[in-house]
Amino acid sequence: MKANVTLVGFGLLASSIAAALKQTGHAVHIRAVSSPETCKRALELGLADQAFPYSDLAQSIQGANLVLLCGPISHIQQTLEQLQTIPAHAGPPILVSDIGSTKNAICTQGSKLPGHFCFVGGHPMAGSEKRSVEHFDSSLFENAYWILCPREGTPASDYSLLLELVTAVGAHYVVLNPPDHDRIMARLSHVPQLVSTALASGLSPRIVEKNHQHLAGRGFRDMTRIAASPWPMWRDIVTTNRSEILSGIGEMEQSLGTIRNLVQDLPESNQALQGVFEKGAEVRSSLSAPGKGFTHSLHELLVQLPDEPGAILRVVQPLSASKLNILDIELAKVREGIGGTLLLGFKTTEEAAIASKLLEAAGFPVRIRS
Repeated sequence: MKANVTLVGFGLLASSIAAALKQTGHAVHIRAVSSPETCKRALELGLADQAFPYSDLAQSIQGANLVLLCGPISHIQQTLEQLQTIPAHAGPPILVSDIGSTKNAICTQGSKLPGHFCFVGGHPMAGSEKRSVEHFDSSLFENAYWILCPREGTPASDYSLLLELVTAVGAHYVVLNPPDHDRIMARLSHVPQLVSTALASGLSPRIVEKNHQHLAGRGFRDMTRIAASPWPMWRDIVTTNRSEILSGIGEMEQSLGTIRNLVQDLPESNQALQGVFEKGAEVRSSLSAPGKGFTHSLHELLVQLPDEPGAILRVVQPLSASKLNILDIELAKVREGIGGTLLLGFKTTEEAAIASKLLEAAGFPVRIRS
């Protein structure tokens, strides 16, 4: 990959893209467009080769092959308005994309750019609660899905550079049309966020007033984790995908209503309620590693760890020495003074079996996760 890439809005995602590209050694010249303070840090950290304030957008895209709009949705829309006013240039059209979490409104606006631009909507399924350039992560997109929404009839050759970038940072691209993207994301991301927010904000005052929320187990904590997401980001998402979100909420209300009726009708409804639980478990087990975007199921081991320094290193060392590739690793459970459970994911059953034997020989209790 060889290109001049302008990243507008140099926060966590843009800086992580830049870091990943720099790490791969591709001949990519990175231009950061952001606030003066962020531009200074981007240069100091070696993430950008040039930096421009937002007021110099026109200059920042001169000679660019790809412009990636990386701010909040409302800022992406403002930047698209600015691009409308930039005069034509000599040479092929500049490829423009974005990282917005909704696509209908953005792609409609992007399709109106003049002919010296070629717009393809994008949405990398990766992120963090962190926001600034200081928290860049070169592995942020590793194995994540990156959804692309080209205009109907646009040949892949017109956005081949974007495909190269997605692959270079370790992601897997998926092509959808904007309405399908927004419909799917409403059900898989936007409504779950609102359900999490509703669960946390709707907690009974009698519980909060007595500080009994601290008694919450992992279920409540897991389900309300994303309730800490920032409102400004979600304001833009809810505004630009309101109709699909409302449809998704309606479906959720119907599902909860069914469950409510079944609980009310117990014990006669026991079998029907069991069927709902089994269907939920079936859908959940069909998912690949959450947020990781693996295109295949992982073969996972659960390793019991003692609570002592270097325990994780002692697990990884024999696997590394045997050239086994750990595709996913997660500290699933921790109990201070007792230890925890380390989850390891492998591509094949054979690799998982070899890893199991190595770890058992090293003295670790291991079981295959079914």
